[in-house]
Amino acid sequence: MCFATTIVLLSIFILIVYVYSRLNRSNHTEKLPGIKPQWVFGNLYNTGIVSGRVTLPEAITELKEKYGDVFSFWFGPYYSIVLSRIDHVQHVLADRHTYDIAETTTRTFGILFPRGLLALRGDEWKRHARFILPMLKRAKVLPYLDTMIACTDRFIDEKLARRNGEIHTDLVEQSQRLLLDIIGFIAFDYDLDSLSSHDGYDLPHAFNDFVHLGNQFILKNGIPFWLGKLILRMSSKYQRALRTMKHYVLNVISEEQARQQEENSTTKPKNLVSSLVAAIKKESSERGTSLTPNEVFDEVSLLILAGFETTSTALSWFIFYMSKYPEVQEKMKAELKEHNLTPDMTLTKEMLDSMVYLDCLVKEILRFSPIAPVVPRQATCDDIIDGIEVKKGDKIVLAIQNLHRDPRYWKIDPSKFIPERFLHEDKHPPHCAYMPFGGGHRACAGQ
Repeated sequence: MCFATTIVLLSIFILIVYVYSRLNRSNHTEKLPGIKPQWVFGNLYNTGIVSGRVTLPEAITELKEKYGDVFSFWFGPYYSIVLSRIDHVQHVLADRHTYDIAETTTRTFGILFPRGLLALRGDEWKRHARFILPMLKRAKVLPYLDTMIACTDRFIDEKLARRNGEIHTDLVEQSQRLLLDIIGFIAFDYDLDSLSSHDGYDLPHAFNDFVHLGNQFILKNGIPFWLGKLILRMSSKYQRALRTMKHYVLNVISEEQARQQEENSTTKPKNLVSSLVAAIKKESSERGTSLTPNEVFDEVSLLILAGFETTSTALSWFIFYMSKYPEVQEKMKAELKEHNLTPDMTLTKEMLDSMVYLDCLVKEILRFSPIAPVVPRQATCDDIIDGIEVKKGDKIVLAIQNLHRDPRYWKIDPSKFIPERFLHEDKHPPHCAYMPFGGGHRACAGQ
């Protein structure tokens, strides 16, 4: 009986996937060049992405070399138009009423954080953005510079320097550990390493599970909404991590609300949550708009997940390229020496702003290995892009990595890692040729 039930359920599932795939393909004719899609996988299998032969950005680059600046690509059952020319990209990003964040993105993040910015559109997005976006401006982040430095110093002293010469090869893991410390202090003013729960499942453990499983889920971008909900509900590990995270975050929110009621309203917020609670309190008194505790939890969790993964990845690339190009590392060290920067000195905003080569180096890392190599958008109505017919609902993929390495837009060979390009010849690349944080009204909020 059990075997028969399994067969029936499997058959129903296959039928649903088949119908699902057919429905999503029925509205499209093959007017654009591209590889013929395969059932269920679309182009994910026949490009080598599923097998691991290539990554998605590598596949997109290979297809551009074969088909040109515009071609079709199927992310499973989802048809997409891939654009790799700046005037096409400019067209998409310039009109916020014709192109918005892709439904696959809002649906995926909506399963994880239904009340977070990346899950919202329209008026709801504007309401949340009014609170969240100002908090991520440079002036709001710089006050945490000392915290970042202190966490980094502690990490180097305790986690790296005392390992008797052992060399770390897992750059991502080490970068993530550092970011865990930094985010704990910035978001909650808590040392996450010192926190534990009554059942032994501490917050750092929950945080790591939450981030790891959340990112695994995001990589499944495009799966049906009902299937995504089912996967997360059946994951006891994710549910446990979510409960632990929610317990801590909601407690911090409650404590902060109580503190701000008792203390003078001019008291400066000391962490991300307190800043958000203060902003909500001010907005509520001035405009009557607010965010609920659950909305705050989703926004804080989204900021943690997005900021943790992207920043740790960028840091990993930084360490990698410094190891691969020792001559670049020496130039960076020389600039630090020029500013007489020693371990005993306090790094300031003014020092950071004066380090020109370091700024070029960071830009080159984000150009060469963008954290988001593709940016999805979706047409909200019919449109024409340079003679290309776009139907309402069509998904548009902006191939950022292709733009970053296109010799048409860069004076110095874009296939080579050369930070100095941003000093002179490529200091001001054409609009949309360099977009490590995307663009338009839905650009990365944390840039």
